[in-house]
Amino acid sequence: MNPPISNIPGFLRKEFRERGGIEILEISVRAYPDETNFIVFVDEDDLPAAAQIGNSLDEVISTAASRAFVIVRKAPKELVRASAAPLSAGVQDSRATDLSRLISARSRVSEAQPSLSYVRDVEFNLTAVTASRHHLIFGRRGAGKTALLVEAKRQLTAEGALSCWINMQTLRHESPDRVFLYVLEEIAEAIVTKQQQIKPESMISVMAVELYEIVRRLLGSGDVDNREVMRLIPQAQRTIHRFLEMSGLRLYVFLDDFYYLPRNEQPRILDMLHGAVRDCNAWLKIASIRHLTRWFQSSPPLGLQTMHDADLIDLDVTLQDPQRAKTFLENILLQYAKHVGVAYLGRLFHAAALDRLVLASGAVPRDYLVLAGSAIAKAQRRQNAKLVGVQDVNQAAGDAAQVKLQELEDDMAADVASATRTISGLKVVRDFCLEETSFTYFLVSYRDKEDNPHLYSVITDLLDVRMIHLIDAGVSDAHAAGRRSEVYMLDLSQFSGSRLKQGIQVLDFSGGKIVSRKTRTTDTAKTGNTPRQVIAILRAGPTFDLERLSALGSA
Repeated sequence: MNPPISNIPGFLRKEFRERGGIEILEISVRAYPDETNFIVFVDEDDLPAAAQIGNSLDEVISTAASRAFVIVRKAPKELVRASAAPLSAGVQDSRATDLSRLISARSRVSEAQPSLSYVRDVEFNLTAVTASRHHLIFGRRGAGKTALLVEAKRQLTAEGALSCWINMQTLRHESPDRVFLYVLEEIAEAIVTKQQQIKPESMISVMAVELYEIVRRLLGSGDVDNREVMRLIPQAQRTIHRFLEMSGLRLYVFLDDFYYLPRNEQPRILDMLHGAVRDCNAWLKIASIRHLTRWFQSSPPLGLQTMHDADLIDLDVTLQDPQRAKTFLENILLQYAKHVGVAYLGRLFHAAALDRLVLASGAVPRDYLVLAGSAIAKAQRRQNAKLVGVQDVNQAAGDAAQVKLQELEDDMAADVASATRTISGLKVVRDFCLEETSFTYFLVSYRDKEDNPHLYSVITDLLDVRMIHLIDAGVSDAHAAGRRSEVYMLDLSQFSGSRLKQGIQVLDFSGGKIVSRKTRTTDTAKTGNTPRQVIAILRAGPTFDLERLSALGSA
């Protein structure tokens, strides 16, 4: 039964809040002889989601006697400012504590707990990942891989597609054959469930049930005979192909945290899965960390070959474009802030602290959120503090170092040699930056990278685990035409707080611009107001010779 017309404004406020965490700033009612329009004003950032919610409520608020429509509009700036309750106590306000707690509870995304509010990126990755194509989705921890997959699954399910979700972390101790069978079990179960809703006595339903029962039997038998599993692949492909052809449906298989599986076994697992869905309207969406993933081997050819079998999606927002990173990350944090009644980040954070958060997080969304929550807690401990300051962010970054090292140690379960080598590589890079050169950023020449790919892989490993961050992918040499270098920065957690020594040359951000300065000195900072000035700042960094990593051995 539809709500009485007199209660509709309150009903709309409640629905917008519960469905999308959106606060309606004002409702204007315009009544006509045959219909009533409820004009809803919301913050500009909430417009896309609010429009969808409004459309879904038109039928709910309409009656047989009168049609009703929700019209969503952007609220004027004056209304936005007037509606935001002041935070006179700043970080001491209970809403600051609520924000910190919300970040702690919702910074990690899973299939069971989607993003608090999915923020689309400028690369249109959601459009790409929902396409009918196999995809390998790479990104550092916290880059948003799971959030993207969850949002893609939600959208595709709403469009009527069939999907199944497997978190590979739960299968990390299983053999490759059993990993394949567990994924196939999820696919077969999804087909059986859907097929029985259509026509349970059909031949396709019989084939699906038979496949499901065989998979269940093999999984229940303990040790699996590889020959039986390999014989199952053509049967699975035939069943999946015929079902999808008959039903007209698409099937999406989401494999999250694929990097937990042993790297040397990954090509074989992908090869079996690819064989089971080949020439079907079924698509694999695999989220992983690049340096922990081996998706293809050439001899014998196994796995997914990029450009031919699958496309790559890179989710990392790097520090190459600090203004873009700043805008994207602040939009994410603002969605959390609005959920607790904070309309502007400037009511809790100094502008310089927001800049420092970009630097400290290396533009990784989860790290940015966690550091923001931790920095709020640090500021609250300072007597009479009202806003989060730069030092609060620095301290939060210093505390985060142990967490990152713990994640590195967790990687040892999947690849002991690689993780040990990465930790040793961090010590070499850190000593070079802080003890030898007193620069927190450094250059790696293209020539060195090409001549020593096995040593360069240590740099990419450190990049993936967020211990260093890419600042620029190609800075030219001022004295040698054609020579270029990549520029990296040591993670702030490695030199902030008590680790910060006097006279170290560091990179900073101010208003989205790169700044170079010496710590604890009166030397004038250099600001990159133009591309030429930025290049001059980066060129001044020391060159890191990859030969320094030769003693680490190979992973």
